[in-house]
Amino acid sequence: MTIANQIIDFATKQNGIFKRKDILNELCCNKHNVSKSSLAVMLERMMAEDKIVRIEYGTYKINEKVQKEFFYKPNDFMLLLNSHIKEKFPFIDYCIWQTSVLTPMMQHVPAVNMTLIDVERVAMESVFMALQSVKLNMPLLLNPTKDDCDWYIGNNETIIIRPLVKEAPITVINDCPTPTLEKMLVDAVADKELQHLQGNELFTLYSNAFSDYRIKKTRLLRYASRRNRKDKVLQILKAI
Repeated sequence: MTIANQIIDFATKQNGIFKRKDILNELCCNKHNVSKSSLAVMLERMMAEDKIVRIEYGTYKINEKVQKEFFYKPNDFMLLLNSHIKEKFPFIDYCIWQTSVLTPMMQHVPAVNMTLIDVERVAMESVFMALQSVKLNMPLLLNPTKDDCDWYIGNNETIIIRPLVKEAPITVINDCPTPTLEKMLVDAVADKELQHLQGNELFTLYSNAFSDYRIKKTRLLRYASRRNRKDKVLQILKAI
């Protein structure tokens, strides 16, 4: 995560207002060794870009009119899964995410709670077998069919291992690969596991995502093309 994103993340946790001395302490704790002069340059740059405004000497506020970068910080459970996968399969491509990350952008809060592990197809079964030996205390499904989703995905927490589409947009946070928001938005259109997000809820999801965050439309449509969902995504974008 960039220094600017860390400043925004820290400010968000402070209800949007932060002091320069506090963010300097935060960056030092994160071992970035940011000096006072370097921080001053970064803050001036962020003000020039209208990302933050100065409300008094040494105190700043996030510019609420500016869209934020989407930042998905893995929780402890995701990091646990990541450590098991990375230890046994250090060279495979995968990402881990939970559908609850989209809840703040939805109108209705779904009862479904899933952890999705998207893995390159040749390694799916191996990852599934490896995680079966870990006491996770919840159902673990391997690439379920639509009927499987209807039968087994409910109110209880579920882990699903699915095929990762080649060149899917992924980022790495805290050494854990997670999908970008663009990937999740397209998956919401395309995936049988995410049927609870589809229908009219999709338009709410896209509208709120585009309102609150900076979306890279080129990345979104490129991935939608790989999923054969470009027309559907364009239809939603036109509607919102």
